[in-house]
Amino acid sequence: MTVVTTTTTATATTTMILPPSLGALATVFSESFVSYLNLLDRLPGGPIILRYIRSSYKNDPIRSVFELALFLFAVHYFLMSKRKENKDVLKLSKREIDGLCADWKPEPLLDPVTDEEKWQLKCVPVIHGQNGAHISVSSQHSKGTQRQVVNLASYDFLNLNESERVKEAAKDTISSTGVGACGPPNFYGTQDVHVRLEEDLANYFGGEQAIIYGQDFVTAGSVIPAFLKRGDLCVVDSGVNIAIQKALIVSRCDIEWFDHNDTEHLEQILKEIKPVLDKQKPIKRRFIVTEGLFANTGDLPKLPEIVRLKNKYKYRLFLDETLSIGSLGKSGRGVVEHFDIPRSEISITIGSLANSLASSGGFCVGVNPMVHHQRISSLAYVFSASLPPYSARAASQSLREIGEDLDKDGKSKLVSKLHDNISFVRATLAKSIPTQYLSIVSEKLSPIIHLQLNEKYRESLGFPLFYGSAEFLNTGKPSRTLNEFSHSLNWESFILQKIIDGCLSQYGILITRSHNILKHENLPLTPPHLMVMVKVGVEQEELNALSKALSAVVPEVCSRYASEASFLSSTNELINY
Repeated sequence: MTVVTTTTTATATTTMILPPSLGALATVFSESFVSYLNLLDRLPGGPIILRYIRSSYKNDPIRSVFELALFLFAVHYFLMSKRKENKDVLKLSKREIDGLCADWKPEPLLDPVTDEEKWQLKCVPVIHGQNGAHISVSSQHSKGTQRQVVNLASYDFLNLNESERVKEAAKDTISSTGVGACGPPNFYGTQDVHVRLEEDLANYFGGEQAIIYGQDFVTAGSVIPAFLKRGDLCVVDSGVNIAIQKALIVSRCDIEWFDHNDTEHLEQILKEIKPVLDKQKPIKRRFIVTEGLFANTGDLPKLPEIVRLKNKYKYRLFLDETLSIGSLGKSGRGVVEHFDIPRSEISITIGSLANSLASSGGFCVGVNPMVHHQRISSLAYVFSASLPPYSARAASQSLREIGEDLDKDGKSKLVSKLHDNISFVRATLAKSIPTQYLSIVSEKLSPIIHLQLNEKYRESLGFPLFYGSAEFLNTGKPSRTLNEFSHSLNWESFILQKIIDGCLSQYGILITRSHNILKHENLPLTPPHLMVMVKVGVEQEELNALSKALSAVVPEVCSRYASEASFLSSTNELINY
Protein backbone atom coordinates (compact mmCIF):
# COMPACT_ATOMS: atom_id res chain seq x y z
CA MET A 1 0.00 0.00 0.00
CA THR A 2 1.27 3.50 -0.87
CA VAL A 3 0.77 6.22 1.70
CA VAL A 4 0.13 9.74 0.53
CA THR A 5 1.05 12.46 3.01
CA THR A 6 -0.36 15.92 2.35
CA THR A 7 0.96 19.07 4.03
CA THR A 8 -1.03 22.25 3.65
CA THR A 9 0.34 25.73 4.29
CA ALA A 10 -1.13 29.19 3.88
CA THR A 11 0.19 29.49 0.34
CA ALA A 12 0.53 25.99 -1.13
CA THR A 13 -0.20 22.29 -0.67
CA THR A 14 2.64 19.78 -0.88
CA THR A 15 1.98 16.06 -1.57
CA MET A 16 4.68 13.51 -0.76
CA ILE A 17 4.33 9.84 -1.82
CA LEU A 18 6.16 7.41 0.50
CA PRO A 19 6.97 3.74 -0.22
CA PRO A 20 4.78 1.16 1.64
CA SER A 21 7.39 0.27 4.30
CA LEU A 22 8.12 3.88 5.25
CA GLY A 23 4.49 4.86 4.84
CA ALA A 24 3.32 2.39 7.50
CA LEU A 25 6.05 3.54 9.87
CA ALA A 26 5.17 7.20 9.30
CA THR A 27 1.48 6.47 9.97
CA VAL A 28 2.21 4.70 13.27
CA PHE A 29 4.60 7.45 14.34
CA SER A 30 2.15 10.22 13.47
CA GLU A 31 -0.73 8.58 15.33
CA SER A 32 1.44 7.97 18.41
CA PHE A 33 2.82 11.50 18.40
CA VAL A 34 -0.65 13.03 18.07
CA SER A 35 -1.97 10.90 20.92
CA TYR A 36 0.87 11.99 23.20
CA LEU A 37 0.47 15.56 22.06
CA ASN A 38 -3.20 15.52 23.07
CA LEU A 39 -2.11 14.76 26.65
CA LEU A 40 -1.06 18.42 26.85
CA ASP A 41 -4.74 19.21 27.43
CA ARG A 42 -4.40 17.85 30.99
CA LEU A 43 -1.44 20.07 31.92
CA PRO A 44 -1.75 23.71 33.09
CA GLY A 45 -1.32 25.90 30.03
CA GLY A 46 -1.31 22.84 27.80
CA PRO A 47 -4.31 23.88 25.69
CA ILE A 48 -2.50 27.09 24.77
CA ILE A 49 0.57 25.17 23.54
CA LEU A 50 -1.61 22.68 21.71
CA ARG A 51 -3.59 25.44 20.00
CA TYR A 52 -0.30 27.12 18.95
CA ILE A 53 1.00 23.89 17.39
CA ARG A 54 -2.22 23.22 15.52
CA SER A 55 -2.54 26.78 14.19
CA SER A 56 1.17 27.17 13.30
CA TYR A 57 1.94 23.75 11.83
CA LYS A 58 -1.49 22.62 10.59
CA ASN A 59 -1.23 19.39 12.60
CA ASP A 60 2.08 18.48 10.91
CA PRO A 61 3.72 16.14 13.45
CA ILE A 62 7.01 15.79 11.53
CA ARG A 63 7.66 19.50 11.66
CA SER A 64 6.74 19.66 15.34
CA VAL A 65 9.11 16.80 16.22
CA PHE A 66 11.92 18.42 14.28
CA GLU A 67 11.52 21.72 16.14
CA LEU A 68 11.31 19.93 19.47
CA ALA A 69 14.50 18.03 18.70
CA LEU A 70 16.31 21.27 17.88
CA PHE A 71 15.12 22.81 21.14
CA LEU A 72 16.29 19.83 23.20
CA PHE A 73 19.66 19.79 21.39
CA ALA A 74 20.21 23.49 22.13
CA VAL A 75 19.44 22.99 25.84
CA HIS A 76 21.73 19.97 25.99
CA TYR A 77 24.55 21.79 24.18
CA PHE A 78 24.62 24.79 26.47
CA LEU A 79 24.39 22.70 29.63
CA MET A 80 27.11 20.26 28.55
CA SER A 81 29.47 23.05 27.45
CA LYS A 82 29.49 24.46 30.98
CA ARG A 83 30.20 21.01 32.42
CA LYS A 84 33.09 20.48 30.00
CA GLU A 85 34.63 23.82 30.94
CA ASN A 86 34.49 22.83 34.58
CA LYS A 87 36.05 19.45 33.87
CA ASP A 88 38.92 21.01 31.89
CA VAL A 89 40.06 23.14 34.82
CA LEU A 90 43.35 21.76 36.08
CA LYS A 91 44.21 22.55 39.67
CA LEU A 92 47.92 22.90 40.33
CA SER A 93 49.71 23.18 43.59
CA LYS A 94 51.85 26.21 44.40
CA ARG A 95 54.99 24.13 43.95
CA GLU A 96 53.88 23.01 40.48
CA ILE A 97 53.06 26.61 39.48
CA ASP A 98 56.47 27.84 40.67
CA GLY A 99 58.16 25.05 38.74
CA LEU A 100 56.35 25.88 35.50
CA CYS A 101 57.17 29.58 35.88
CA ALA A 102 60.83 28.77 36.46
CA ASP A 103 60.98 26.57 33.35
CA TRP A 104 59.18 29.08 31.07
CA LYS A 105 61.46 30.87 28.63
CA PRO A 106 59.63 33.62 26.68
CA GLU A 107 60.52 34.27 23.07
CA PRO A 108 62.55 37.49 22.66
CA LEU A 109 60.66 40.46 21.22
CA LEU A 110 63.72 41.43 19.18
CA ASP A 111 66.62 39.55 17.68
CA PRO A 112 69.78 39.79 19.79
CA VAL A 113 72.22 42.49 18.70
CA THR A 114 75.40 40.91 17.37
CA ASP A 115 78.89 42.29 17.95
CA GLU A 116 78.96 43.49 14.36
CA GLU A 117 75.77 45.55 14.87
CA LYS A 118 76.47 47.19 18.24
CA TRP A 119 78.21 50.14 16.59
CA GLN A 120 74.86 51.23 15.12
CA LEU A 121 73.55 51.87 18.62
CA LYS A 122 76.69 53.66 19.76
CA CYS A 123 76.82 56.06 16.82
CA VAL A 124 73.51 57.81 17.59
CA PRO A 125 74.21 61.34 18.93
CA VAL A 126 72.23 62.81 21.83
CA ILE A 127 70.66 66.24 21.27
CA HIS A 128 70.45 68.46 24.34
CA GLY A 129 67.68 71.04 24.17
CA GLN A 130 65.58 71.91 21.14
CA ASN A 131 66.13 70.58 17.66
CA GLY A 132 66.94 73.28 15.11
CA ALA A 133 69.56 74.53 12.69
CA HIS A 134 72.13 74.74 15.50
CA ILE A 135 72.07 72.16 18.28
CA SER A 136 74.03 71.01 21.29
CA VAL A 137 75.05 67.33 20.95
CA SER A 138 77.09 64.71 22.71
CA SER A 139 78.12 61.32 21.37
CA GLN A 140 79.75 58.07 22.39
CA HIS A 141 83.17 59.42 21.48
CA SER A 142 82.80 62.80 23.20
CA LYS A 143 82.31 61.08 26.59
CA GLY A 144 79.25 63.16 27.38
CA THR A 145 80.82 66.49 26.47
CA GLN A 146 78.32 68.78 24.76
CA ARG A 147 79.20 70.73 21.64
CA GLN A 148 77.39 73.30 19.50
CA VAL A 149 77.19 72.08 15.89
CA VAL A 150 75.43 72.86 12.62
CA ASN A 151 72.53 70.48 12.20
CA LEU A 152 72.12 69.15 8.64
CA ALA A 153 70.59 65.86 9.76
CA SER A 154 66.89 66.67 10.41
CA TYR A 155 63.91 67.06 8.10
CA ASP A 156 62.69 70.48 9.27
CA PHE A 157 63.77 72.14 6.02
CA LEU A 158 62.11 75.49 6.82
CA ASN A 159 63.47 75.50 10.39
CA LEU A 160 60.02 76.29 11.81
CA ASN A 161 60.91 74.29 14.92
CA GLU A 162 62.67 77.45 16.07
CA SER A 163 59.84 79.83 15.19
CA GLU A 164 58.74 81.73 18.29
CA ARG A 165 55.19 82.11 16.95
CA VAL A 166 54.86 78.36 16.43
CA LYS A 167 56.12 77.77 19.98
CA GLU A 168 53.69 80.31 21.42
CA ALA A 169 50.77 78.77 19.52
CA ALA A 170 51.61 75.33 20.91
CA LYS A 171 52.10 76.72 24.43
CA ASP A 172 48.72 78.52 24.42
CA THR A 173 46.94 75.38 23.27
CA ILE A 174 48.56 73.27 26.00
CA SER A 175 47.46 75.83 28.59
CA SER A 176 43.82 75.64 27.46
CA THR A 177 43.35 72.01 26.35
CA GLY A 178 46.24 69.98 27.76
CA VAL A 179 48.64 67.75 25.85
CA GLY A 180 46.30 65.02 24.57
CA ALA A 181 42.98 64.72 22.75
CA CYS A 182 41.98 61.78 25.01
CA GLY A 183 40.04 59.87 22.38
CA PRO A 184 39.54 58.88 18.73
CA PRO A 185 38.29 61.56 16.31
CA ASN A 186 34.86 59.99 15.79
CA PHE A 187 34.06 60.05 19.51
CA TYR A 188 35.32 62.90 21.69
CA GLY A 189 38.84 63.37 20.28
CA THR A 190 38.01 66.11 17.77
CA GLN A 191 38.48 69.68 18.97
CA ASP A 192 38.23 73.02 17.24
CA VAL A 193 41.98 73.08 16.46
CA HIS A 194 41.65 69.81 14.53
CA VAL A 195 38.83 71.21 12.41
CA ARG A 196 40.80 74.42 11.76
CA LEU A 197 43.88 72.43 10.69
CA GLU A 198 41.84 70.33 8.24
CA GLU A 199 40.44 73.53 6.74
CA ASP A 200 43.93 75.08 6.54
CA LEU A 201 45.35 72.00 4.81
CA ALA A 202 42.50 71.86 2.28
CA ASN A 203 42.94 75.56 1.46
CA TYR A 204 46.73 75.35 1.28
CA PHE A 205 46.79 72.37 -1.08
CA GLY A 206 43.73 73.34 -3.09
CA GLY A 207 41.67 70.27 -2.20
CA GLU A 208 38.01 70.08 -1.27
CA GLN A 209 38.63 68.62 2.17
CA ALA A 210 41.40 67.20 4.38
CA ILE A 211 41.62 64.63 7.16
CA ILE A 212 44.40 64.39 9.77
CA TYR A 213 45.96 61.35 11.47
CA GLY A 214 47.74 61.01 14.79
CA GLN A 215 50.81 59.26 13.29
CA ASP A 216 52.44 59.97 9.95
CA PHE A 217 53.90 56.51 9.25
CA VAL A 218 50.49 54.79 9.45
CA THR A 219 48.76 57.31 7.19
CA ALA A 220 49.53 55.35 4.03
CA GLY A 221 48.81 52.09 5.88
CA SER A 222 45.28 53.29 6.65
CA VAL A 223 44.37 55.28 3.55
CA ILE A 224 45.34 52.65 0.96
CA PRO A 225 43.50 49.71 2.63
CA ALA A 226 40.43 51.95 3.06
CA PHE A 227 40.04 52.12 -0.72
CA LEU A 228 41.77 49.02 -2.07
CA LYS A 229 40.70 45.47 -1.31
CA ARG A 230 41.46 42.02 -2.65
CA GLY A 231 41.06 42.03 -6.43
CA ASP A 232 41.70 45.77 -6.90
CA LEU A 233 44.79 46.88 -8.80
CA CYS A 234 47.74 49.13 -7.99
CA VAL A 235 50.51 49.97 -10.45
CA VAL A 236 53.38 51.11 -8.24
CA ASP A 237 56.80 52.70 -8.67
CA SER A 238 59.36 50.19 -7.40
CA GLY A 239 61.22 52.96 -5.55
CA VAL A 240 58.47 53.86 -3.07
CA ASN A 241 59.20 54.07 0.64
CA ILE A 242 58.67 51.30 3.17
CA ALA A 243 55.43 52.80 4.54
CA ILE A 244 53.73 52.50 1.13
CA GLN A 245 55.13 49.00 0.60
CA LYS A 246 53.63 47.78 3.87
CA ALA A 247 50.33 49.57 3.15
CA LEU A 248 49.96 47.76 -0.17
CA ILE A 249 50.66 44.41 1.48
CA VAL A 250 48.01 45.05 4.14
CA SER A 251 45.41 45.98 1.50
CA ARG A 252 45.89 42.60 -0.30
CA CYS A 253 45.30 44.25 -3.66
CA ASP A 254 46.92 43.05 -6.89
CA ILE A 255 50.20 44.91 -7.50
CA GLU A 256 52.12 45.57 -10.69
CA TRP A 257 55.54 47.19 -10.20
CA PHE A 258 57.10 49.43 -12.83
CA ASP A 259 60.80 50.30 -12.92
CA HIS A 260 61.69 53.27 -10.76
CA ASN A 261 60.79 56.53 -12.50
CA ASP A 262 60.44 54.76 -15.87
CA THR A 263 57.22 56.03 -17.47
CA GLU A 264 57.84 54.00 -20.62
CA HIS A 265 57.74 50.82 -18.57
CA LEU A 266 54.65 52.17 -16.80
CA GLU A 267 52.83 52.68 -20.10
CA GLN A 268 53.89 49.24 -21.28
CA ILE A 269 52.30 47.66 -18.19
CA LEU A 270 49.12 49.72 -18.50
CA LYS A 271 48.81 48.77 -22.16
CA GLU A 272 49.35 45.05 -21.50
CA ILE A 273 46.79 44.72 -18.72
CA LYS A 274 44.12 46.94 -20.31
CA PRO A 275 42.42 44.14 -22.35
CA VAL A 276 42.18 41.97 -19.22
CA LEU A 277 40.74 44.76 -17.09
CA ASP A 278 38.20 45.78 -19.72
CA LYS A 279 36.68 42.28 -19.64
CA GLN A 280 36.38 42.18 -15.84
CA LYS A 281 32.99 42.86 -14.30
CA PRO A 282 32.38 44.52 -11.96
CA ILE A 283 35.07 47.09 -12.75
CA LYS A 284 37.92 46.99 -10.25
CA ARG A 285 39.41 50.06 -8.58
CA ARG A 286 42.71 51.03 -10.22
CA PHE A 287 45.45 53.25 -8.80
CA ILE A 288 48.88 54.44 -9.84
CA VAL A 289 51.04 54.98 -6.73
CA THR A 290 54.15 57.16 -6.53
CA GLU A 291 55.96 59.71 -4.33
CA GLY A 292 56.39 63.46 -4.70
CA LEU A 293 60.05 63.25 -3.64
CA PHE A 294 61.46 59.74 -3.29
CA ALA A 295 62.82 59.10 0.18
CA ASN A 296 65.24 56.38 -0.92
CA THR A 297 66.83 58.15 -3.89
CA GLY A 298 66.04 61.88 -3.66
CA ASP A 299 64.64 62.23 -7.19
CA LEU A 300 61.32 63.53 -8.49
CA PRO A 301 58.63 61.57 -10.35
CA LYS A 302 57.83 62.40 -13.95
CA LEU A 303 54.47 63.66 -12.80
CA PRO A 304 53.19 65.30 -16.04
CA GLU A 305 53.69 62.05 -17.94
CA ILE A 306 52.14 59.98 -15.14
CA VAL A 307 49.07 62.26 -15.11
CA ARG A 308 48.75 61.87 -18.90
CA LEU A 309 48.90 58.08 -18.61
CA LYS A 310 46.42 57.86 -15.73
CA ASN A 311 43.91 59.91 -17.74
CA LYS A 312 44.50 57.89 -20.89
CA TYR A 313 44.03 54.50 -19.20
CA LYS A 314 41.46 55.68 -16.63
CA TYR A 315 43.33 55.23 -13.37
CA ARG A 316 43.33 57.20 -10.14
CA LEU A 317 46.60 58.68 -8.85
CA PHE A 318 47.86 58.25 -5.28
CA LEU A 319 50.69 60.64 -4.36
CA ASP A 320 52.80 60.72 -1.19
CA GLU A 321 54.09 64.29 -0.70
CA THR A 322 55.76 63.69 2.66
CA LEU A 323 59.14 65.16 1.66
CA SER A 324 58.05 67.55 -1.11
CA ILE A 325 55.78 69.65 1.15
CA GLY A 326 57.47 72.92 2.05
CA SER A 327 60.43 72.21 -0.20
CA LEU A 328 59.10 72.15 -3.78
CA GLY A 329 57.01 74.75 -5.59
CA LYS A 330 57.15 78.52 -5.27
CA SER A 331 55.01 78.46 -2.13
CA GLY A 332 55.97 75.00 -0.83
CA ARG A 333 52.85 73.20 -2.02
CA GLY A 334 54.84 70.26 -3.28
CA VAL A 335 55.62 68.54 -6.54
CA VAL A 336 52.14 69.29 -7.92
CA GLU A 337 52.82 73.03 -7.70
CA HIS A 338 56.36 72.50 -9.01
CA PHE A 339 55.00 70.99 -12.23
CA ASP A 340 52.00 73.38 -12.28
CA ILE A 341 49.44 70.56 -12.29
CA PRO A 342 45.94 71.08 -10.84
CA ARG A 343 45.47 69.32 -7.50
CA SER A 344 42.22 67.87 -8.90
CA GLU A 345 44.33 65.56 -11.08
CA ILE A 346 45.54 63.82 -7.90
CA SER A 347 42.83 61.61 -6.43
CA ILE A 348 44.56 61.09 -3.07
CA THR A 349 47.40 63.17 -1.61
CA ILE A 350 48.97 62.15 1.69
CA GLY A 351 51.82 63.69 3.63
CA SER A 352 53.50 64.21 6.98
CA LEU A 353 53.15 67.14 9.34
CA ALA A 354 56.41 66.20 11.06
CA ASN A 355 58.91 67.61 8.56
CA SER A 356 58.54 71.10 7.10
CA LEU A 357 55.44 71.87 9.18
CA ALA A 358 57.24 71.44 12.54
CA SER A 359 54.54 69.24 14.07
CA SER A 360 53.58 65.56 14.18
CA GLY A 361 51.06 63.28 12.53
CA GLY A 362 49.91 62.92 8.93
CA PHE A 363 47.14 64.07 6.63
CA CYS A 364 45.23 63.24 3.47
CA VAL A 365 43.73 65.75 1.02
CA GLY A 366 41.16 65.12 -1.72
CA VAL A 367 37.52 65.40 -2.68
CA ASN A 368 34.70 65.31 -0.14
CA PRO A 369 33.48 61.71 -0.72
CA MET A 370 37.02 60.37 -0.42
CA VAL A 371 37.55 62.09 2.94
CA HIS A 372 34.11 61.12 4.29
CA HIS A 373 34.81 57.50 3.42
CA GLN A 374 37.99 57.56 5.52
CA ARG A 375 36.15 58.93 8.54
CA ILE A 376 34.13 55.72 8.80
CA SER A 377 36.51 53.09 7.39
CA SER A 378 40.14 54.18 7.86
CA LEU A 379 41.52 52.14 10.75
CA ALA A 380 44.07 54.65 12.07
CA TYR A 381 41.38 57.34 12.10
CA VAL A 382 38.58 55.31 13.66
CA PHE A 383 40.56 53.36 16.25
CA SER A 384 43.51 55.63 17.13
CA ALA A 385 43.72 58.67 19.37
CA SER A 386 43.50 62.05 17.68
CA LEU A 387 46.48 64.24 16.99
CA PRO A 388 47.45 66.18 20.15
CA PRO A 389 45.73 69.59 19.98
CA TYR A 390 48.97 71.54 20.34
CA SER A 391 50.43 69.66 17.34
CA ALA A 392 47.41 70.65 15.26
CA ARG A 393 47.77 74.28 16.31
CA ALA A 394 51.51 74.26 15.56
CA ALA A 395 50.90 72.89 12.05
CA SER A 396 48.27 75.55 11.35
CA GLN A 397 50.67 78.27 12.48
CA SER A 398 53.43 76.82 10.28
CA LEU A 399 51.14 76.98 7.25
CA ARG A 400 50.44 80.63 8.00
CA GLU A 401 54.13 81.46 8.26
CA ILE A 402 54.85 79.82 4.92
CA GLY A 403 52.05 81.66 3.15
CA GLU A 404 52.05 85.10 4.72
CA ASP A 405 55.48 86.41 3.67
CA LEU A 406 55.32 86.53 -0.15
CA ASP A 407 57.29 88.50 -2.68
CA LYS A 408 55.79 90.41 -5.60
CA ASP A 409 55.68 87.25 -7.75
CA GLY A 410 53.68 85.35 -5.13
CA LYS A 411 56.64 83.25 -3.98
CA SER A 412 57.10 82.42 -0.32
CA LYS A 413 60.27 84.12 0.93
CA LEU A 414 60.86 81.26 3.37
CA VAL A 415 60.71 78.64 0.61
CA SER A 416 62.80 80.84 -1.72
CA LYS A 417 65.57 80.99 0.88
CA LEU A 418 65.52 77.20 1.11
CA HIS A 419 65.84 76.95 -2.67
CA ASP A 420 68.81 79.33 -2.61
CA ASN A 421 70.55 77.21 0.03
CA ILE A 422 69.90 74.02 -1.96
CA SER A 423 71.41 75.54 -5.12
CA PHE A 424 74.44 76.80 -3.17
CA VAL A 425 75.15 73.45 -1.50
CA ARG A 426 74.72 71.51 -4.76
CA ALA A 427 77.13 73.83 -6.56
CA THR A 428 79.82 73.72 -3.87
CA LEU A 429 79.60 69.96 -3.39
CA ALA A 430 79.76 69.33 -7.14
CA LYS A 431 83.09 71.19 -7.22
CA SER A 432 84.68 69.93 -4.01
CA ILE A 433 83.72 66.33 -3.20
CA PRO A 434 86.28 63.69 -4.21
CA THR A 435 84.51 62.02 -7.13
CA GLN A 436 86.73 58.95 -6.93
CA TYR A 437 84.87 58.08 -3.74
CA LEU A 438 81.51 59.89 -3.78
CA SER A 439 78.86 60.91 -6.29
CA ILE A 440 75.64 62.93 -5.98
CA VAL A 441 72.60 60.86 -6.96
CA SER A 442 69.65 63.04 -5.93
CA GLU A 443 67.61 65.53 -7.96
CA LYS A 444 69.10 69.04 -8.05
CA LEU A 445 65.95 70.54 -6.45
CA SER A 446 65.84 68.04 -3.60
CA PRO A 447 66.41 69.48 -0.10
CA ILE A 448 67.96 66.12 0.79
CA ILE A 449 71.25 65.70 -1.06
CA HIS A 450 72.04 62.00 -1.42
CA LEU A 451 75.73 61.08 -1.69
CA GLN A 452 76.59 57.51 -2.64
CA LEU A 453 79.91 55.74 -2.70
CA ASN A 454 81.29 55.77 -6.24
CA GLU A 455 80.43 52.70 -8.35
CA LYS A 456 84.06 51.82 -9.07
CA TYR A 457 85.02 52.22 -5.43
CA ARG A 458 82.09 50.02 -4.35
CA GLU A 459 83.10 47.43 -6.93
CA SER A 460 86.67 47.37 -5.60
CA LEU A 461 85.27 46.60 -2.14
CA GLY A 462 83.03 43.84 -3.47
CA PHE A 463 79.77 45.56 -2.58
CA PRO A 464 76.70 44.36 -4.58
CA LEU A 465 74.57 46.59 -6.82
CA PHE A 466 71.65 46.23 -4.40
CA TYR A 467 70.82 44.52 -1.14
CA GLY A 468 68.10 42.05 -0.30
CA SER A 469 66.43 39.29 -2.26
CA ALA A 470 66.91 39.03 -6.03
CA GLU A 471 63.44 37.50 -6.33
CA PHE A 472 61.97 40.82 -7.45
CA LEU A 473 64.42 41.15 -10.35
CA ASN A 474 63.73 37.59 -11.47
CA THR A 475 59.97 37.40 -11.05
CA GLY A 476 58.79 41.00 -10.68
CA LYS A 477 57.30 40.15 -7.28
CA PRO A 478 58.55 41.26 -3.85
CA SER A 479 60.31 38.75 -1.67
CA ARG A 480 58.09 36.70 0.62
CA THR A 481 60.97 35.69 2.90
CA LEU A 482 62.89 37.83 5.36
CA ASN A 483 66.26 39.09 4.21
CA GLU A 484 69.25 37.74 6.09
CA PHE A 485 71.87 39.91 7.75
CA SER A 486 74.21 41.42 5.14
CA HIS A 487 77.85 41.90 6.14
CA SER A 488 78.42 44.05 3.05
CA LEU A 489 75.58 46.43 3.94
CA ASN A 490 76.83 46.60 7.50
CA TRP A 491 80.33 47.51 6.32
CA GLU A 492 79.19 50.04 3.74
CA SER A 493 77.05 51.76 6.36
CA PHE A 494 80.04 51.74 8.74
CA ILE A 495 82.25 53.51 6.19
CA LEU A 496 79.59 56.21 5.77
CA GLN A 497 79.31 56.53 9.54
CA LYS A 498 83.05 57.11 9.83
CA ILE A 499 82.64 60.02 7.38
CA ILE A 500 79.78 61.40 9.50
CA ASP A 501 81.90 61.11 12.65
CA GLY A 502 84.80 62.94 10.99
CA CYS A 503 82.60 65.83 9.88
CA LEU A 504 81.12 66.10 13.38
CA SER A 505 84.31 65.84 15.43
CA GLN A 506 86.63 67.87 13.18
CA TYR A 507 84.30 70.48 11.66
CA GLY A 508 81.25 70.64 13.93
CA ILE A 509 78.79 69.68 11.18
CA LEU A 510 76.23 66.93 11.71
CA ILE A 511 74.99 65.03 8.66
CA THR A 512 73.33 61.63 8.52
CA ARG A 513 72.91 58.52 6.38
CA SER A 514 70.05 56.32 5.25
CA HIS A 515 68.89 53.91 7.94
CA ASN A 516 67.10 50.97 6.34
CA ILE A 517 66.37 47.71 8.14
CA LEU A 518 67.10 45.07 5.52
CA LYS A 519 64.93 42.48 7.28
CA HIS A 520 61.85 44.66 6.74
CA GLU A 521 62.45 45.39 3.06
CA ASN A 522 60.41 43.52 0.45
CA LEU A 523 61.92 45.22 -2.60
CA PRO A 524 65.61 45.37 -3.56
CA LEU A 525 67.34 48.00 -1.41
CA THR A 526 69.56 50.63 -2.99
CA PRO A 527 73.03 51.12 -1.45
CA PRO A 528 73.08 53.35 1.65
CA HIS A 529 73.60 57.08 1.13
CA LEU A 530 75.08 59.97 3.01
CA MET A 531 72.26 62.50 3.42
CA VAL A 532 72.69 66.26 3.76
CA MET A 533 69.45 67.93 4.88
CA VAL A 534 69.59 71.50 3.56
CA LYS A 535 67.52 73.96 5.59
CA VAL A 536 66.74 77.56 6.33
CA GLY A 537 68.58 78.98 9.33
CA VAL A 538 72.04 77.89 8.22
CA GLU A 539 74.26 80.57 6.71
CA GLN A 540 76.12 80.05 3.46
CA GLU A 541 79.47 80.25 5.28
CA GLU A 542 78.44 77.23 7.34
CA LEU A 543 77.21 75.43 4.23
CA ASN A 544 80.51 76.18 2.55
CA ALA A 545 82.28 74.57 5.52
CA LEU A 546 80.39 71.35 4.73
CA SER A 547 82.08 71.03 1.35
CA LYS A 548 85.48 71.59 3.00
CA ALA A 549 84.68 68.94 5.61
CA LEU A 550 83.68 66.31 3.04
CA SER A 551 86.63 67.05 0.78
CA ALA A 552 88.98 66.42 3.71
CA VAL A 553 87.26 63.61 5.60
CA VAL A 554 86.13 61.41 2.70
CA PRO A 555 89.62 60.64 1.28
CA GLU A 556 90.93 60.13 4.80
CA VAL A 557 88.29 57.48 5.57
CA CYS A 558 87.88 55.80 2.20
CA SER A 559 91.61 55.44 1.51
CA ARG A 560 91.85 53.17 4.56
CA TYR A 561 89.59 50.67 2.83
CA ALA A 562 91.09 50.30 -0.61
CA SER A 563 89.99 46.71 -1.22
CA GLU A 564 87.65 44.04 0.06
CA ALA A 565 90.48 42.41 1.98
CA SER A 566 91.37 45.67 3.72
CA PHE A 567 88.03 46.13 5.43
CA LEU A 568 87.64 42.42 6.16
CA SER A 569 90.91 42.63 8.09
CA SER A 570 89.54 45.61 10.07
CA THR A 571 86.74 43.73 11.79
CA ASN A 572 88.06 44.67 15.22
CA GLU A 573 87.68 48.34 14.34
CA LEU A 574 83.99 47.78 13.63
CA ILE A 575 83.44 45.69 16.77
CA ASN A 576 85.34 48.10 19.03
CA TYR A 577 83.69 51.24 17.65
